[in-house]
Amino acid sequence: MDQIFAKTRELGEALLNSEAYQKMKDAEEKAMQNVEAAEMMAKYLEKRGHIQDMMEQENPDPAAMQRLSNEMDEIQERLQMIDDIAALTEARSEFNSLIGQINQVLQFIVTGRMDEGGCSGSCDSCKGCH
Repeated sequence: MDQIFAKTRELGEALLNSEAYQKMKDAEEKAMQNVEAAEMMAKYLEKRGHIQDMMEQENPDPAAMQRLSNEMDEIQERLQMIDDIAALTEARSEFNSLIGQINQVLQFIVTGRMDEGGCSGSCDSCKGCH
């Protein structure tokens, strides 16, 4: 069992040293320093908090929840128009793809099967998790 955890630790360290991870961390740092993005993210989180508060109520107002949801969608669209956020989204997608590929290799090694047509780890072309 110790060997498994040692190899897992090695894999984790290799991931932390990977180009995909470093690119993602750099993009995160740059995005966090973007004042416009930070302000929009704060607005987004505030609206999400309001929705969560409403969901805890016995009879939440569906119209108000829909309005907040629409406002959150608008903020997300505006966030994706910010170059730093778009770069972060792309970097996260690339890193998630790497993780997906690693999972596919592990699955093949353990089961002898590849999950063809399954999750690639990237949500870019995905129709949603099933």
